[in-house]
Amino acid sequence: MTLAADREYEEVRLEVADGVAVLTLDAPARRNAMRVQMLVDVWHALDRADRDPAVRAVILTGAGPAFSVGAELDGPDTLVRALNADVDGHTPTGYREPAGRITERMFSMQKPVIAAVNGDAVGGGASLIAAADVRIASDTARFGFVFTRRGVVPEGGSSWFLPRLVGIGRATDWILSGRVFDAAEGYAAGYLTRIVPAADVLTAAQEYAAQFARDTSPTSVALAKRLLAASWATPLPGLAAAEESRTYASRVGSPDAREGINSFLERRRAVFPPLDPSPAQRF
Repeated sequence: MTLAADREYEEVRLEVADGVAVLTLDAPARRNAMRVQMLVDVWHALDRADRDPAVRAVILTGAGPAFSVGAELDGPDTLVRALNADVDGHTPTGYREPAGRITERMFSMQKPVIAAVNGDAVGGGASLIAAADVRIASDTARFGFVFTRRGVVPEGGSSWFLPRLVGIGRATDWILSGRVFDAAEGYAAGYLTRIVPAADVLTAAQEYAAQFARDTSPTSVALAKRLLAASWATPLPGLAAAEESRTYASRVGSPDAREGINSFLERRRAVFPPLDPSPAQRF
């Protein structure tokens, strides 16, 4: 089932089946190079999927052989023109570039986001997948935070997300040098969750995403995402444990917990209630 007609999203596709939304960057002729319209479409599609009660997980992927090769570059003033065209980015407090707005929205989502990295992810493509919860990638894909080689600086929140995935030493290497690296290096560093043959990427991501619609409580997943996100700003484990305890105590008598326990005792698949809107889940 397609949620959006072409007139709504010009450069992405959003489809939902069996509780999983697949959001596809859809400009294969230019290897999904990013234009402002594509990034605007991605933000709105992610927001729509997060608010849709039928969606339990989101897969982000690219059409064709590449995930995304970053910003479309067609002349020395390309980035200036893109910045000027980005109407939403010009805020009263200063400019906010679009990839950063997307990764901030991904960070706040109540549903898990799985990046199905079908091919090369460079520049903004590499930044977007760094904000996903899980990254399943082609074993032949290449990656690069190439900003310094284009005379600019990291964007998409990559200076924040990447060190938390791979450590400050490896993040410094990749971001300062701008060098391109392969999937094996990305997996060894913790940037990628799993690598599979290119033909199997979307299938592996769909199989992974299916467990959220089949096996997990949507409210528990949303709250667990919130706890993980909050832990990054927590200096001591006791503070994180205290927040876990407060959240845990609020849920032990919930319909989710009763269904989870009863399904276990009755040796059947759980049927969890819809997402509970009462807990403060979104950052």
